[in-house]
Amino acid sequence: MKQNDAPNARPCGHILHTDPPLYVLVTYCPQRAQPDFVRASCEAIDETYHGRPGNALTVFLSPFDAYLSAAYISQPGEPYHVVHAARFDPRELIHTNGGKLHISLHCGFGAHDGRLVRRRAGSIVTLSAEQSWDIDSHNVSAVDINLTDHDLKGYQSLRDAAGLFAHAESHAPFLSLPHPARARAVGRAIACMEGTVDLSHKANQCAIYDPEAGAWHFVPIGVFFDAQNEEACPS
Repeated sequence: MKQNDAPNARPCGHILHTDPPLYVLVTYCPQRAQPDFVRASCEAIDETYHGRPGNALTVFLSPFDAYLSAAYISQPGEPYHVVHAARFDPRELIHTNGGKLHISLHCGFGAHDGRLVRRRAGSIVTLSAEQSWDIDSHNVSAVDINLTDHDLKGYQSLRDAAGLFAHAESHAPFLSLPHPARARAVGRAIACMEGTVDLSHKANQCAIYDPEAGAWHFVPIGVFFDAQNEEACPS
């Protein structure tokens, strides 16, 4: 999360602007020349989907989902932190991806008959919608990501199916909590989940947690794929 000192840098110093606001997960990997260097959580993508292999930056609309994901993917000595996307410098990722910025929008958690499906590494299977942008070299220090209603269709359809029509109204109250209170809220979500299952159980539901009600909702996975026209897949 280094300072943006490029000639065409924004006055605010941020490289990445998103509309709507998005959140990413980062873990600190200090280097001698960059003591504040971070690595972001990404999903690997292959050439069958985007024309060439690469890494998609995992992004979240829901800050609560971001904190919950961070709890599952953090390892001893490698904790992940939730930061606003504007604080992340995507230039190295864009360079690695050959001038493209791929994102993987988290839409929900994969579940099988009311239990989250866990990967071998410990993280939870997710349902995500992928997008890709060509970033011109002249604009690499001022990147704008604007998601339309069409881009958010899969995300929104799942919440509508769960009856969470005002889900976005929970974001500000959660972010207003001090960090210990956020951690307790995430702990309650994990505690009230009826365990997890391994990858031998295929995800047949999308799990969404309502932090205001303190309850999990399970939506048939077909709702997501119907909304995405089968263009997105669980990862």
